[in-house]
Amino acid sequence: MSVDLSIMKRMVKDFTAGAIGGTACVLAGQPFDTIKVKMQTFPSLFRSALDCGVKTMKQEGFKGLYAGTIPSLAANIAENSILFLFYGQCLTVVKKIVGKQDEKELSVLNRAFAGSGAAVFSSFALCPTELVKCRLQAQHQMNIMAGKTGVKRY
Repeated sequence: MSVDLSIMKRMVKDFTAGAIGGTACVLAGQPFDTIKVKMQTFPSLFRSALDCGVKTMKQEGFKGLYAGTIPSLAANIAENSILFLFYGQCLTVVKKIVGKQDEKELSVLNRAFAGSGAAVFSSFALCPTELVKCRLQAQHQMNIMAGKTGVKRY
C-alpha cells in the first residue's frame, strides 16, 4: 500500500491551519462569547453587554471572561482542524465529480458543495463540546442563584 506524500502533506497542512485558526478565534473571542452566553442564560441580571462585562469583571475577575476556555479551545481546534482537513478532501472529491483537474477551475458553487460536506464532519466535533462550554460559562450565576457561593466584593 503506497501513500501519496503530497496528499499527506496537504492533510497535515490543512489540519494544522485549522488548529491555529481555532486557537486564535477562541483567544480573541472568548470574552464576547462568555458575555453573550451569560446574557442569554440570565437576561434579567444584565442591562447590556457592557453591564454584563463589568459585573463579570467585578465578581469573577479577568478569568471570569475566559470561563469555559478549555472546552472552547478543544471545540474550536477540533472543529476547525476537521473542517479544514475535510474541506481539502471534499474539494478533491468535487474535482473528480465535475471532471476538473485543478482546484482553480472549480466554481463558487463547487466550493460551496465542498464546504457543506466538510461542515457535516466538523459538526460531530462541535456539538458536544459547545454544551459543556456554555454550562461552564453560566456556572457562576447558577451557583449564586442556588445560594452555593457568595459574590466577591472589592
